[in-house]
Amino acid sequence: MGIHARIEPGGHISINHTAWIDQRTGGPDPDLTTDLHTWATTHPNPSTGVGVGVGPGDEPEQTPDRDWPALARAWCTTRGYEIPEPDLIAHPKSRLDASIWVLRATAARYPIAVIGLNDDPPVVHAEVPHLDPWYWFDADSVDIGCPSGHGWTWRTGREMVTADGDFTTLTVVFGPDLDAPFTPCPACAAHAHGDRRIPCDCDGTPWIRCPTCGARCDVELPTR
Repeated sequence: MGIHARIEPGGHISINHTAWIDQRTGGPDPDLTTDLHTWATTHPNPSTGVGVGVGPGDEPEQTPDRDWPALARAWCTTRGYEIPEPDLIAHPKSRLDASIWVLRATAARYPIAVIGLNDDPPVVHAEVPHLDPWYWFDADSVDIGCPSGHGWTWRTGREMVTADGDFTTLTVVFGPDLDAPFTPCPACAAHAHGDRRIPCDCDGTPWIRCPTCGARCDVELPTR
């Protein structure tokens, strides 16, 4: 499978969240991250009025009433950082292997992205200059490619894009089966149909078979 995306045994796609973030940022900004965390220890949650408090090592406590997106927004406002539209972008359920939220802003004339993973305190990143905001909304796209060079981009649901940039669907490319583009491992299918005596010893991960040449396809995070 791909390096930054993979097909899971249950028949779904998982995208490495670190690689996804790295495509959109220039890496963490330690100074701004420290400033945000320090600021949060002395300011209440805007949504609850309850202080965050300080935990071991002067890190913000993991309090259940913490509202980090609201705190990040208030921090940006206090520091005079402009928050462009769109405001908060959240991916609680997507192909990413973590729940992610993003708050974009402009600090000291350069773009930043405050990024929270699951319930952890967020990290401030330098955003890639001139990045189209659309990329922050796309947490599902993967490239499907086979060894012979045939390929498509699978957006979300049943939306696909051909190598030529034309929009199409899973049904057009892989057929009307609701499990498309997934198909069982051929050895597993042969055993299930009685055509193979010895069970397959694979982990049950489904295949994506190229509809053009029949080869096994890989999935990967698209290049930006």
